[in-house]
Amino acid sequence: MKSNQVDDIYNYDDYRLQGKDARNYFMAAGMSLFFVGYIFYFNILVAACTALLAIPLRKTYIQFQIKKRKERLRQQFRDLLYSLASSIAAGRQMAEALMEGSKNLSYIYEEKEPIMIELKYMTRSMEESRVTDEMILKDFAYRSGLEEIIHFADVYSTCRTTGANVNEMIAKAAEVIMDKMTIDREIKAITAQKKAEAKIISSMPVFILVFLNLASPGYLDSLYHTLAGRLIMTAALGTIFISYYIMNKILEVRI
Repeated sequence: MKSNQVDDIYNYDDYRLQGKDARNYFMAAGMSLFFVGYIFYFNILVAACTALLAIPLRKTYIQFQIKKRKERLRQQFRDLLYSLASSIAAGRQMAEALMEGSKNLSYIYEEKEPIMIELKYMTRSMEESRVTDEMILKDFAYRSGLEEIIHFADVYSTCRTTGANVNEMIAKAAEVIMDKMTIDREIKAITAQKKAEAKIISSMPVFILVFLNLASPGYLDSLYHTLAGRLIMTAALGTIFISYYIMNKILEVRI
């Protein structure tokens, strides 16, 4: 756990934009914003200032990457639940179920995937440091920040504390969590098309401006070279960003 990669993966609320990732982001974001700024204002200086927006937008990109990584972990945890439920139903203890889950998921995921690194860390901790399965599950759950994993770890901890039927409770909790995640995935599949449409609609004004400038040079001079025209362009650009933000918020459905 001493490498930067492992530290990044284990702290799911911390994404470090550095090295190659940072260069790729600033290049892609800077060039895109420069292009949009130039198309809307036809001024290199203004376009360069627009490209500088990549710096404050870095926080938005980092939040997007954190959300993307957590979503990948959520889907991988769903596969782990299937394995854990089967192992516990067969009479195995949680520690044994986690070790078996690591073996089962190795056929599906590469070692660099978050769930595989987590399982490797958990099994190593239980073998070498003698950490209990209850502690290791809670540590994983609260580091992930995912409701489904926290709920599963809390149910298991409650069963261990109260002496309840672990097999029955874990199987029931796994079933409920998997059903919830299945519904959530279906909702995301339904809204994916609408999100794609939102992106297309938001990008259409840019394509229209490019087409008009190529097909009829000088047609939009009144918008590029007068104060009123630049105010109109600014209002149009702001409206595009606000509309795209609102459409994405509307399409974010959580259960």
